[in-house]
Amino acid sequence: MKIVTGQVMAAIDRGAIRDWGIPSLSLMEHAGWSVACELHRLCQDPTTPILFLCGRGNNGGDGFVAARHLLGWGYRPKVLLSHPVEKLSGDGRVNFERYSQCPFADWNAWGDVSDHYIFSNQPVVVDALLGTGSKGAPEAPLKDMIRLANQEARWILGVDMPSGVDSVDGSAEGEAPWCRSTLTFGLPKQGHFLRDGLDLTGSLSVADIGFPRDLLESAEAEAELITGKWVRSHLPSYAISAHKGVKGRTLLVAGSPGMLGAAILAAKACLASGSGLATLALPRSLNLAAKAAVPEVMTLPLPETLDGSISKESLGILMDAASRMDAAGIGPGLGGHPETAELACHFIEACPVPLVIDADGLNSLQLSGAGKILGKRSGSTVLTPHPGEMGRLVGITPEEVESDRWKVARQAAEDLKCTILLKGAASVIATRGSLLKVNRTGHPAMAQGGMGDALTGMILSLLGQLKDAHVSACLAAFLHGRAGEQAVRDGCGLSISAGALADRIGTAVRSVMGGN
Repeated sequence: MKIVTGQVMAAIDRGAIRDWGIPSLSLMEHAGWSVACELHRLCQDPTTPILFLCGRGNNGGDGFVAARHLLGWGYRPKVLLSHPVEKLSGDGRVNFERYSQCPFADWNAWGDVSDHYIFSNQPVVVDALLGTGSKGAPEAPLKDMIRLANQEARWILGVDMPSGVDSVDGSAEGEAPWCRSTLTFGLPKQGHFLRDGLDLTGSLSVADIGFPRDLLESAEAEAELITGKWVRSHLPSYAISAHKGVKGRTLLVAGSPGMLGAAILAAKACLASGSGLATLALPRSLNLAAKAAVPEVMTLPLPETLDGSISKESLGILMDAASRMDAAGIGPGLGGHPETAELACHFIEACPVPLVIDADGLNSLQLSGAGKILGKRSGSTVLTPHPGEMGRLVGITPEEVESDRWKVARQAAEDLKCTILLKGAASVIATRGSLLKVNRTGHPAMAQGGMGDALTGMILSLLGQLKDAHVSACLAAFLHGRAGEQAVRDGCGLSISAGALADRIGTAVRSVMGGN
């Protein structure tokens, strides 16, 4: 699903009206109906207090339509206009008249009633003030309405785009609503995933309001959102007669004293994601502990440094093992010993199969020059940096990475000739020659150590099965987040362990295959 700017979406809207003969009132009717359905899904109970904050443009018109439908379903929402009725125009004015003539319609304009009266019962608030076309900070009275909504609402639902959030870069210069959820129309907007917009949007849903498919598919876009439908169409599938040898042979180089857990988590996630035969290469002294923790994984004990991490004497053993594999991974818990870092660089450069690099593997690259080493690789490569690691790889600060995540990931993929999975709340996957992909699955409870190790194992497994770096990274990012969401639903609380997530990878896959 393409991710567009508000300007591109406006062009789609005009095209639907001009070239396809779809009345603008029909589009607004479908949009408002979608908002009403979303509110009913959220509230269930018609006695739930609902307050619509409606602007004088089309976004407000969507709110009037939704309020009218809710009246018909037994709800008794209130509507608060940002401006006097005389200021309404176009389709918004038409739908206000339709709403206001309904039995039980309850509306006021800002300034006509007290703030206490409007917000006294902690309503579910619908932000239908500005939408996607606004620029700059909201002015009075909108900023005052937004401020009160943030203070008093039990839940804020954004209509199309949280008011005051730029649909292009996600910046919010002034007051903006903290939406728990946002319902957007046609296609998601860039601002939902960037800067302030990522947090202000909350959970995001996309409603089909009747735009012709040709217009949506031909829209100009920098990126695409990974959807369950896309994941279903790209997951590996096997014949009934399939055996372990056809489901991917994978090699994971990981672990050091004090960080064996990272290797174990990655190995568990690799197996849970479908790898037929997984081998964990690790320091010899950690072999028995690893076998006890993950008996399903084969192990390859390696020579050690004096500190107990993998020594450079292991290179020949690793290269021999890699030659029999479909994919390899390096980094989780590898440690920072200089000799181990040297080994990692030599292995990365010479590994003949698709390779995923994370954590200390990335740190080794940064120390020795990522471009020089990766440029000598013959197989495809996936790098999985968080913003700090990304900054070190390309020579900028984490803050600079976060200020323009899409551009940084895209440029790094081009310069380093690899696939970049830039981790974060809206992970970005960039590959030369492919449209940028954005993942929106996941939950704040996943902010805990070990999550990146599990993700590495998932990418490694899929890379061994599919041999496609870009697709494997996209699938793993989506399923990783979905498994975290499942853990939250299962009652894991405020924080999810990476082990709990790995245990739910299979459930996440079943959920996607079932159409969710």
